[in-house]
Amino acid sequence: MKTTEVLLSSATTLPSTKKAFKLAAELQFDGLEIMPYRWTTVKQIADLAVSHSVPVRGVHFPFWWYTKPLWQVIASEQSPREWIYACIWWILFGPGHLGCSARKIMAVCPEAYCLIHPDTFAQCPSPEYFFFRQWDLFLENERPKKGEPAITHDPFQIHGHSRQLKSNFYRAKLMLDPGHIQIAQQMGKLPERTIAELFRELKPEGLHLSFSGEGRLHDLPTDREWRPLAEAIKEYPPEFIVVETKPGPESFKRVAQGRAILRRDLDI
Repeated sequence: MKTTEVLLSSATTLPSTKKAFKLAAELQFDGLEIMPYRWTTVKQIADLAVSHSVPVRGVHFPFWWYTKPLWQVIASEQSPREWIYACIWWILFGPGHLGCSARKIMAVCPEAYCLIHPDTFAQCPSPEYFFFRQWDLFLENERPKKGEPAITHDPFQIHGHSRQLKSNFYRAKLMLDPGHIQIAQQMGKLPERTIAELFRELKPEGLHLSFSGEGRLHDLPTDREWRPLAEAIKEYPPEFIVVETKPGPESFKRVAQGRAILRRDLDI
């Protein structure tokens, strides 16, 4: 079985990056997928990585390439709940271009992958595309937004796009996010199929352990969801599995449970 690295997403401990490093060290994750804020500095991340002995293995870019007026960000969302989150993301993360903290962190983390949503990547001017050829480029399926094409949320279209990028010398890969798929299914944007079935067909190089639906948002899978998915993972082990659950009072418990089922059922 190919070795799969188990990472923790710092989004789980929002708004504290320091807590993410501490949690990853305590629960013996292989590293972190960082989602840096506007004000995150390279020195801050480097110091935390050294003090906690937790490497940065992935960097999640912001949700748009250029700054958008807040009203445009809100208008692109589908529900009042997402309007609220959009305001939070607009304040915390900012745009991805040039002076972006994610871009600066990538420049000093040669072993980290770059995670970006397809719509954000598509907003880059052509010359800036070349920036992403230096790293493994993971495209993550997003939740559906108003006016956005299916390639932003359809993992099969994203998978096809990653193959096209490979022909242009990108190391492009798919980061499958089950929670975003389930949201798209509830909205009628994707057919009803299990995550395990989709995983077997797509054979993604990365997987976010993040599930939505049935009243959940970015939570752990139910036993009914997890058991068949675990069997599919054994057949087609990805390079990375990233535990990404919602932040809050129960975040430590959720992360610990996620880490435990990966050890128990996949021995990783």
